[in-house]
Amino acid sequence: MGSVRKFDSKPKINGSWKFLDDYQSEDMIYGNIIYSKCHHGIIKDIHFPNDFNISEFTFVYAKDIPGENIVPEPVSDQLFLAVNEVFHYGQPIIGVAHPNKVTLTNFIKKIKIDYEELPAIIDIKECLDNEKNHFGREITIDHRTRDEIQNSWIRHHNVYYMPHQEQAYLEPQGVIAEYDKQDGIIFVRITAQCPYYVKSGVESMMGSAVNDVVIETSEGIGGAFGGKEDFPSLLAGICSLLSYKSGKPVKIVLDREDDIKITTKRHPARIEIESYTDPATKKIEKIDIDYRLDAGAYQTLSPVVLARGVLHTAGGYGFPDSFIRGRLFRSNTPPNGAFRGFGAPQGFAAMEAHIDGIAAEMDITTIELRKANIFNNGDEFPTTQKVTEENLIDCFNKVLEISDYQKKLKSYAQWNKNHKDKKGIGVSLGFHGGGFTGNGEKTLNSEIKVVLEKNAEVKIFVANTDMGQGAHTTLAQMFCEAIDHPFEKTKVQLPNTSKTPNSGPTVASRTIYIIGNLLKQLALELKKKYKFDKLESYIIEHNSEFPLELRKNYIQPTSVFFDEESYRGIAYKDYSWAACVNEIYFHADTYQIELIESWNVLDIGRVVNEQIALGQAEGGILQGLAYGLSEFFYKPGFGRMSGFTDYTLPTTLDIPKIVIEFIHTDSVTAKGLGEIPMDFPAPALRNAFLNATGIIIDEYPLTPEVIYKTIKEQK
Repeated sequence: MGSVRKFDSKPKINGSWKFLDDYQSEDMIYGNIIYSKCHHGIIKDIHFPNDFNISEFTFVYAKDIPGENIVPEPVSDQLFLAVNEVFHYGQPIIGVAHPNKVTLTNFIKKIKIDYEELPAIIDIKECLDNEKNHFGREITIDHRTRDEIQNSWIRHHNVYYMPHQEQAYLEPQGVIAEYDKQDGIIFVRITAQCPYYVKSGVESMMGSAVNDVVIETSEGIGGAFGGKEDFPSLLAGICSLLSYKSGKPVKIVLDREDDIKITTKRHPARIEIESYTDPATKKIEKIDIDYRLDAGAYQTLSPVVLARGVLHTAGGYGFPDSFIRGRLFRSNTPPNGAFRGFGAPQGFAAMEAHIDGIAAEMDITTIELRKANIFNNGDEFPTTQKVTEENLIDCFNKVLEISDYQKKLKSYAQWNKNHKDKKGIGVSLGFHGGGFTGNGEKTLNSEIKVVLEKNAEVKIFVANTDMGQGAHTTLAQMFCEAIDHPFEKTKVQLPNTSKTPNSGPTVASRTIYIIGNLLKQLALELKKKYKFDKLESYIIEHNSEFPLELRKNYIQPTSVFFDEESYRGIAYKDYSWAACVNEIYFHADTYQIELIESWNVLDIGRVVNEQIALGQAEGGILQGLAYGLSEFFYKPGFGRMSGFTDYTLPTTLDIPKIVIEFIHTDSVTAKGLGEIPMDFPAPALRNAFLNATGIIIDEYPLTPEVIYKTIKEQK
C-alpha cells in the first residue's frame, strides 16, 4: 500500500503539462457545432447573418461526410450530423470553423434555423412512465424459484425515480484534428477515455477518403468520469471533417454552457420494486424489479449501461426468488451515456430505499432487516453466480462500529422528540463488479506492451488514459513492485493508437483490475523466465539482449462463463464491496439537509497506492452525496442548466467530514475502485433523512424545494 508521487504532479504544478486547449499551431483555425434548439422537428431553412464574410468560414454538412454518417456504438443509431430531421435539443446539424474564435462565436449566435416542430418528450416521468416509449430492447434475469406467495408475507411496493447527473469534469470536451493531405493521415489529439473508440469513430466518418487515423490524448485530461467515453467520437468526427475540408488544423473546445446542454449524462431511471417478506424470519423471500432507463433520443451506449444496471440493482442481498426486467426508453433529449457507476447508482438508490421502507412497515430496524438478508457465503446473485466470501458483511459491521451507529441512532431518536430541527443517521450497502460484464473482457482481448531499454528503463505502452485519477502512476507501480524495480526508472507512453496496443477503454473499473494485474503478471513471468533477483543488474550483465519488447494479452479464466441470452453465470469474476453511514442535520425552517459526517468502509482488495485510492474514494463519495442532495438538472422550458451557477455542485462549505477505511488489503488481487464510491453514498443520505423526519421521498435530489413540496403534500 505504498504511496509514490504521481507522474504528473510536478508538471501540473509548474504548468509544463499541456491540456487540450494549451496545444497551438500557427495555421490553426477554430471549430464549433451548430446544433438544434428544437426538441424534435423538420429543418425548414437555415439563415446565416449577413454581416459576416461567409467565404472565411469552413462548413461541413451531412452531405460532406465521405464515409458513414453514423457514430459507431454498441447500437449505432446516432448521426454525426443531422440530415433533415432533428430528434433532440443539441443535435449537431453543421460543423463550422473560422480563424478567429471570437468571430466564430458571434457568427454562431446570430444563425437562425426554422423548424416544423413535432411532438417531443422531454420530461423524465413522461418518458419512463409510458410503456409506448420503450425502445424495444429488454434484458431479463429470471431467478424465480417458486410461484406461491404465503399469506403471512408482507408485500411492499414502490416506484423510485433518479434524475440526470452532470459529470462536471474540470476540462470541457475538446479535440484538435490535423489532416496531412500528402500522406492521407488524420492526426487527432483529444481529451478522451478511449482512444481506440475515437479511432473507430473517425474512420467510420472519413471512410476511404483517408489512409489512416491516429488518435493521441493530450498530456493532461481534466477529469472525465465516463463523460469522455463515447461523446468524443462524435466531436472528433466533426472536427476531422472540418480539417479535411479546410486543409488546416482545427480545434474545438466546447464552452461550459454547450458542454452541459448537449453532451451525455447519467441516465434518468424509474425503478419499480415489489417484494414479499416473511415477518418471522425477516427474510425477503421474493422480489420483482422493473428497471427503466431514459436513453435519450438514441440508444448508443445505453444497452451496456442497462446490462450493468440490472446486474447490480438487486443490491447485496441473497434473495432466494428474484425477477429483474430492464428496458430502455426514448425521449427527445441528448443521448445519455457513461457516468461513474454505470447504471449501478440508480439501482442501489432504489433498493436501499426499499429496504428501509420494508423495515419501517415491519417496525423493525434497518440493521435487523439488512443483517437478515445480506449476502452470505453460498448465497446466489440473481444470475445464479455463487457468493464466495463474506466481505460485504465485514464492511457492514465495520462501518457500524466506526460510526458508532447504534448509540447515535438511540441518541438522535431521543433528541428529535424535543426539537423542531432533526438529526438523522442512515446506512447503505454497495458492491461493484470489476471489468467488462460477462464475456466482455474475453471479447476485448486487451493487449499490453513493455519495452526494457539498455539503461534498464521500463517503458509501458497501454491505451488506458490518465484523466487525473493517477492511473499511469499506479500501473507503473504494479509492474515495478512485482519485481522490485526502481519506480523512477519507469515511464508510461502517452496513449497513441499508432504506438500503444489496444488495451481496451478506460472504463468499468478495469484499468487497475485488468490492465494493472496484467502488467503484474507480465513482470512476474519475466522474472521467472530470466531468473534474476534484480532486473537492473540483469540488464547490465546481458546488455546485448536489450532493448527487449514484451507483449501480453488478457485471457479470461476458463472458469468464468456467462450466458448473454439467459443472463446466467459469472457476471464478474471479482467484486468490490462497501458500506456507508451518513449523518445529517435537518433544518426545519429552511427545509435544508446539512451533511455532518460520512463513514465509508470499502473492500477493494490490495491497495496499490493509498493516497491515490483515498483521493478516488473521496471524490466518488462526494459525487454520490451531491447526486442525492443538490444536483438538480432541469428548470422550466428546455430545462438543462447552463452553468455551475444554476447546476448546484457542493462547495467546501457543504462537504462533510469523510472517513474512509479499506479492509482486506492483504488480498492478492487489486480490485476495482473507480466506480464503487459513487454507488452507495446517496442512499445512505436519503435514509438518514427518513430516519430524522419520517418523511418518505423516493426521488433525487433532496433539495429544500422537493422537501417543502413533499411535506405540504403529505399534510
